[in-house]
Amino acid sequence: MADWFRKAGEIWGEADRALGGWLPGGGTASPITAASQRAQRDLDERVRRRIEMRDAPAGTPGRFADKGQLVNALQATVSAGANPVGLVFGNEDDVSKVASFYRTNPDLQNEYDLNTNLMLRYLSGTGAKGLQVDKKVGQQLYSDIKKQEELFRDPEYRDFQINYAGNPSYMKPNILQGNTPVFYGGVSDSPFPHQAQLPTDVGERWQLKNSLGSYWAKPSEENQGYTIDERYNFAYAPVEKEGVKGVKEATQFNPTSPANIGRNLVKSGYGTPFTYSLDVRPSGDVTARPR
Repeated sequence: MADWFRKAGEIWGEADRALGGWLPGGGTASPITAASQRAQRDLDERVRRRIEMRDAPAGTPGRFADKGQLVNALQATVSAGANPVGLVFGNEDDVSKVASFYRTNPDLQNEYDLNTNLMLRYLSGTGAKGLQVDKKVGQQLYSDIKKQEELFRDPEYRDFQINYAGNPSYMKPNILQGNTPVFYGGVSDSPFPHQAQLPTDVGERWQLKNSLGSYWAKPSEENQGYTIDERYNFAYAPVEKEGVKGVKEATQFNPTSPANIGRNLVKSGYGTPFTYSLDVRPSGDVTARPR
């Protein structure tokens, strides 16, 4: 337990530094951050970012995304009046504050990176209603799909994937229908890269590797783009929340990252699964449709 508190403190401190001392208990006088103040060039960068944030209207898709998932998750928690450390440990009152705040202010969820946006929608129960995707993320989606489509159009590779006995049963019919599977995994300088996986350390893929993960892109004649149908749920959730029996008990996530904190909340039974579709256009514009 002591190690958990130490990790929570580290998460808090890192986010506070990135936010310029905005978090309660942070700032120049805080023991959390006093030993690690930024140099003047970092202060100038924070001022510039604050000006950008001030000028962007509230609810602008991806408004805070460039700060990274850690700061987004912490800022989303503090904005809801909840204690980030309490959220780390699944405190019911803090989770309730976050869920209630974004249920009342659903458009504000769009301001964060896509990982945080979708997790907030899961916790708040708002689902995909009003979901908006930053155009930069939409452009990444479109280019990733085109890259994978090119791979699966290679006759030799396509034939292998259609006839490989080790593939799941849904692979062959989807490929034959013209759908393209997109997978994220590994990094760009990996000595043994997986041919079918797109490295996650490129562009905006850090926003896609956990939010969408892997998905099928279906060609859309209507907008010359693609449609992605998604169900936002988790195998390690309780069975009544669409989890797979036995997976919840067999998995453990140390709260050392926003992703793992979210996973622990899911394991504890917080949140509601939801279904949606994304229509991705060549321009990078994305239309989300609840289903």
